[in-house]
Amino acid sequence: MEWAGVSIVRLSPTVVVKFGPRVTVTEANSMIYVAQNSMKVPVPEVFACCTYGPIDRDIDDYGSLFDTYIFMSFVDGQPLDTTRVASQLKEYIDDIRSMGDTSYIGSVDHGPVMDPILSISKVQGPFSSEKEFIETIVEAYQYCAPRQHVKKFLHGMVGNHAHYILFTHGDLRPQNIMVKDGNVTGILDWELSGWYPEWQNDWGDYLLDILQPYYPQHAFYSFVSQVLW
Repeated sequence: MEWAGVSIVRLSPTVVVKFGPRVTVTEANSMIYVAQNSMKVPVPEVFACCTYGPIDRDIDDYGSLFDTYIFMSFVDGQPLDTTRVASQLKEYIDDIRSMGDTSYIGSVDHGPVMDPILSISKVQGPFSSEKEFIETIVEAYQYCAPRQHVKKFLHGMVGNHAHYILFTHGDLRPQNIMVKDGNVTGILDWELSGWYPEWQNDWGDYLLDILQPYYPQHAFYSFVSQVLW
């Protein structure tokens, strides 16, 4: 399987390798962190992780001169396409988000924010506060859309209320939730995970019935993503 600079090869009945210029060590560290801090969440077991390079290729085409390899356990199942496992999924998400809030916004090991919304920004964190994080997103949007004077509007969408900083998957789409025989067997693709304000995630309509919605913040994120992604 291959898409967008990421390849996945099954090496044996129990082992797969995920590799490519878009694969990061942060993803491996995130899975290790979740496995060490949760007895519930079904996350692939990481056997090894390494980076190879520099490779003689055009960085503009590939995004990096290095390939990262993550060797991990194979997760059996099919991508989630219904909400039949909603209650089970809520239990896992609650467990992920109970791993403790922290004093910074960013990825594991005090790393930068991995969300593509800041990919064009020179400042990617980690951030010491939600206010600093929001301000950086707004500045990135203003840089990409200089004729749209909407800074006050964007800040108004988010509001001044401070939110908890929680560990978040960051890309919780049905394609990343594996299900077999009515049970969640694995949650995949942790490359965007880290500590974010409690409203931040890739929430779809299928999650609104089991998780607290943050409509103004989601509207803000959706609005700026149209320019920054």
